[in-house]
Amino acid sequence: MRSAKACAALSTLALMTTAGCGSGSTSTPVAAGATTPAGTTTTAPAAPDAGGTGTKASKNYNITYIQGITGNPFFTSVTCGAQAEAKQLGVTFNYQGGKDYSPESQTPILNAVIAKKPDGIIISPMAGQAMVPPLSQAKAAGIKTTFVDSTAADASLASSFVTSDNAAGGALAADKIGELLGGKGKVIVMGATPGISTTDARQKGFEAEIKAKYPNVTLLPTQFSQSQPATATTKLSAVIAKNSDLGAVFAVSTQEVEGVSVAVKTAGKAGKIKIVGFDTSDPIIESVKAGTVTGLVVQEPLAMGKLALDQLVAALDGKPTTPLINTPFVFLTKDNVSDPAVNKFVYKTSC
Repeated sequence: MRSAKACAALSTLALMTTAGCGSGSTSTPVAAGATTPAGTTTTAPAAPDAGGTGTKASKNYNITYIQGITGNPFFTSVTCGAQAEAKQLGVTFNYQGGKDYSPESQTPILNAVIAKKPDGIIISPMAGQAMVPPLSQAKAAGIKTTFVDSTAADASLASSFVTSDNAAGGALAADKIGELLGGKGKVIVMGATPGISTTDARQKGFEAEIKAKYPNVTLLPTQFSQSQPATATTKLSAVIAKNSDLGAVFAVSTQEVEGVSVAVKTAGKAGKIKIVGFDTSDPIIESVKAGTVTGLVVQEPLAMGKLALDQLVAALDGKPTTPLINTPFVFLTKDNVSDPAVNKFVYKTSC
């Protein structure tokens, strides 16, 4: 979850698909606890065999990707990955996205796509329960579907689900903050929009890890930005005004990272209040380099897009699909942002 200007699935849910931008190459997920050449630890489990990679589709299927939000680097990167793979597999690919990160914005787009009767839909569904009715209509119309990044409440609506282990990512963020604070201090979570599977999982993973391992860290009541950077700024500014000793913030997606960065800088506490976030954008990378943002849990949306496209084509060809595919993430900091092994995870603003 991420910013509209710049640019969410518990690992126990059984769901779907994603991939790689520009070059169309596939990245192999790293096993839990493995270490990249840059020394950044990933906690995502190794993905099962995705299948379908490099295999031409049996026909030229018409496939549409419905982004979580248009203009967001994460979803742009997913799009790039799927687009490159579509070219490799010989299928027609297009994409659409809403102007804000909400089911109210995504539902009419999905309905319009269903009316055009494509062969398949890749979608990053907003607030899981809200998207069940239109996704059920797609299934009733015989349209195959895969989920990428986030999931709907009914897992049977998709052939596959490609995602990061977001709860593990939240736990990783908690451990980084616990270390930064020396195991004590005040921390707040800046949440996104309740009901979105990915950011809900990140929040829960973070809170569970803090409570289990850092008894001297005080968790202030979680604030929610409704996926709006300006709201994140306003809410964190109010928290800072009441808690001069605030030690750290965990921001669950791009929009929240961008918003809390502004609040911390405005309060004159850049570097003093530690910011650990999820996802990237150009402004966020600049904040990392400047020292305002301490670190980021970064996913691999290019690989997500590719795998999602692979899984959807496999479903359309009547081949087996993998219900759940976890892709890796790295922890990006000022010290490793220029390392090629880490920098390749930074999201794209165009293909």
